Amino acid sequence: MKRGLLGALLALVLGIGAAEYLSASFPFRAWLGHVVRRGELQALIGRRGIYDNDVERAWQADLFAFGGEAWELVSAVSAELKRAALQRLIEEERLNRRANDEAVDPAAMSGETQLLRDQFRDEQSWEKSLASAGLTSRTLAREVTRNLRARAWLEKQLAGRIQPNDVEVERYYETHQPAFQEPLRLRASHLFLAAPEGYPDEVIERQQTLIEQLAKRLANGESFPGLVAEFSEDEATKKRDGDLNYFAETRMLPEVFAAAAQLQPGQISASVRSRLGFHLVRLTEVRPTRSLGGEARPEIVALLENEKRAAALAAILTSAAAR
Repeated sequence: MKRGLLGALLALVLGIGAAEYLSASFPFRAWLGHVVRRGELQALIGRRGIYDNDVERAWQADLFAFGGEAWELVSAVSAELKRAALQRLIEEERLNRRANDEAVDPAAMSGETQLLRDQFRDEQSWEKSLASAGLTSRTLAREVTRNLRARAWLEKQLAGRIQPNDVEVERYYETHQPAFQEPLRLRASHLFLAAPEGYPDEVIERQQTLIEQLAKRLANGESFPGLVAEFSEDEATKKRDGDLNYFAETRMLPEVFAAAAQLQPGQISASVRSRLGFHLVRLTEVRPTRSLGGEARPEIVALLENEKRAAALAAILTSAAAR
């Protein structure tokens, strides 16, 4: 304690200039970390020291966020996680230094804190969570404030750098046209009899005989909706005349899609066997494959903005690290 007081008095005696030097001096800050029991100094960013305790708190918070416990990890993994936590703290501090003059709306800070608080069922759980992460309400408020400042500063730096122009959008569309094709979609109804794989042979044979009889009745002019209502075992579609709505090949049983694709609207298939049972399929409508064209623009703009944001953010952080 006496050594701590001596250091403070020394700074005062030598004047403000010396105090500035000491606050940015690695040896002085390392010594100070031992005095105030924060452990070894790991990094010094400007006047902000990052100590063992800071790294420990950060990686423990990471573990807590992912539901892990320190004792579950081998030492090599723990060491790697701590190195990653230190690197993140260094990057955050560099960013925080650049964003230090950004104003923070108290309402935004309150909202962010409340958003975190709402994840817990009661105050006790909330306080326990904070303690597990090595935080208090006061330190959390400070971290939220720093985070909001950093985000506000970053958004200012990113403004005007992430909006793609028309040429970029068109080039992306031309290069990735297959991704912006709406596939062939069919709309059909079915009459279904359950006979999944593994059913007793006699049950499968009985269902097959029935579906063939129903196919003949349809061929003789009986009503498809009427037979669906009486015999279909697909309860999800039975009450709407067997309507399966629109579907692409990837969203339908392959045998049913293949049968429907061979029909003209209004036609009814022969008996179709799938892994679930037997179907009689009636095609209602065909929507051919088409290019989305201008409809794809909002999605392309969002994709390019994300790419540009990631690249610009990396450049900004690299620039911050160099200063």
